[in-house]
Amino acid sequence: TFLTLIDRQHYNRGSFLSLRPHVLVAGPVDMHDVENNRQLEQKMKREGYFPDGALLFNEYSGEFPHVVRTVGFNEEMGGPVFYVNLVDNTVGHGPSDEHEGGDSVGGKEGDPCFGEVVEGFDVIEKIKGFATADGMFEGSVYIVGSHVLKTNE
Repeated sequence: TFLTLIDRQHYNRGSFLSLRPHVLVAGPVDMHDVENNRQLEQKMKREGYFPDGALLFNEYSGEFPHVVRTVGFNEEMGGPVFYVNLVDNTVGHGPSDEHEGGDSVGGKEGDPCFGEVVEGFDVIEKIKGFATADGMFEGSVYIVGSHVLKTNE
């Protein structure tokens, strides 16, 4: 799961990849460092994550819509690249009209939405300032640390 990947520091040394008007894309890759990408990919494969380069199956739920500050995997890519919703993307990243009752009839199921940025959204706003006009980053904007907040319940 994403929380396990975060907890085991798999996204450390990854980077923010692109900025689109509706999402900020990030993942355990660095577009400017091929060797780092190779090491991160080997680590993911060694531990059995994303065996075919994507999630084994998507788990979209209408109970968790893609609203501002939520986090999702792209259905087509299936992770481990993820995005943070900058606007309400419920329609664009939810299921299309052609998807009925779990059977795709030409549409898409919808992207899994699995988290929310609860603190530090101001950092995301700062990261957006490093993007060029085409939504890319001239240099790497690294993920230097990540952790899962846990409670003693």
